[in-house]
Amino acid sequence: MRSRLHWKRGEDRLHPLSPRHLFLRTAQRRRYRCMLVALLIFLVCAGMAPLTQAVAPYRAEDDYGPSPQALQHRKDCRRQIGQVMAGKIESEDFVARSDREYFRYVVRKDLREVMFICDARSGEIRRQIDLWGDL
Repeated sequence: MRSRLHWKRGEDRLHPLSPRHLFLRTAQRRRYRCMLVALLIFLVCAGMAPLTQAVAPYRAEDDYGPSPQALQHRKDCRRQIGQVMAGKIESEDFVARSDREYFRYVVRKDLREVMFICDARSGEIRRQIDLWGDL
């Protein structure tokens, strides 16, 4: 009989860092589990914190499209392309490279397709590339 009582008393005196705390059902053990869960959540959040620094910086609306100066020359580019080659404009793209801005147009007339690269700052055609001419 004495050995059973001794067993019971030994069970009550667990080491504070013992993993057996997780499997016992007393109020103190429940607080211990909650503390461990909170610690685990904290560690996961702390581990994910560097990932939040990988967000792209804010860019203004003007950064995604042509500048106001380039928009003024868009009509000039279209007019010059119409003078060089009468055809249908299939596509129009805007490209910005460092401090320069360009409009790219692909114009089709019959079976011929020509890409025009127009300087958006001055409204002048810089290049004409016959897309199917070399084939």
